[in-house]
Amino acid sequence: MFFKHTHIADAPLMAAAVVAACRVNGWVNELQPQFLSIILKQLMQYDCDFHALPAISIDEFARRMPEQEKRNEVIDLMLAVEMLCAEIPKETSDAVTLWASKLGIHNDGIALLRDLANKSIALAQQDFYRTNYYHDKDLEDSTFPELENNYGLRAIMLTIEASPELEARYEALQHCPDKSLGRGFWDFYKRKGFTFPGVVGSVNHAVAHHDWIHVLADYDSDGIGEMEVAAFSAMTTDSPGAVMAFLGVLSIFQGGLLKTVVGSAPHLGHELETQDGPERIADALRRGKGCAIDLVMGIDFFNYANVPLIELQNKWSIPAKNISPVQ
Repeated sequence: MFFKHTHIADAPLMAAAVVAACRVNGWVNELQPQFLSIILKQLMQYDCDFHALPAISIDEFARRMPEQEKRNEVIDLMLAVEMLCAEIPKETSDAVTLWASKLGIHNDGIALLRDLANKSIALAQQDFYRTNYYHDKDLEDSTFPELENNYGLRAIMLTIEASPELEARYEALQHCPDKSLGRGFWDFYKRKGFTFPGVVGSVNHAVAHHDWIHVLADYDSDGIGEMEVAAFSAMTTDSPGAVMAFLGVLSIFQGGLLKTVVGSAPHLGHELETQDGPERIADALRRGKGCAIDLVMGIDFFNYANVPLIELQNKWSIPAKNISPVQ
């Protein structure tokens, strides 16, 4: 998980490792060094020139960073940097794969990276949707395996069979007190024109979990907002599936390689190339790291639906934004 075990003192070593694996023949996208510079400066107080920084060998890195948890976070950072690209060179994919192998790291993102580099988009979708935390939440429902067997990846994200009872549970959130979490969720769906889980074709109950976080953390549902929510969420939890969700969302909304099974947008990508895009992701990571509760696993937001939103934000130590959308 990002920056949970690595510390400020590890930043130079992390940076040199990412350079070694991802700057094989130069950066593919100028956003990569920009993103790295902003993320490490904001979260690790580390500043350097990612065009000039010397690389480190795998053996030297392994000697200086023996902890497996830290090593995995460095692999996560490599993967995030590659997900920014509309083209992932095979030599870069091979380099990141080699680093993970030689460091003894099993990371589900490696398969996603390889498939995207090979333009095996259907396989990449399988890798992504079956290893992110939405799938973990789907499996909490005993009826889900049959749905997945019958309908494939769409069952992971979408309501396949109508459930008037579930729809009514969400619709009833309109009766929550003003400025409560539940009323904020109901208002969010109505303002966006979304249909509630339980309605065929809407997102399912597992995916709607992340919409509560949209409301809690005050992020929009556009491309950059989805990346902010994924970044924020990954930092509040120890779930590897939340990191996979972040990696996939980066590829969908910035790199444009991974294709979503939700929605019908004709093209996605380049959403980070808005003003302050990388800064907003860094700020979302910072805010998630400061959160005092796991907002991804083991929580049912319906239990807090009547609580004032500001009270929950304070209780759970959700930091205020430093970077807001440019109007």
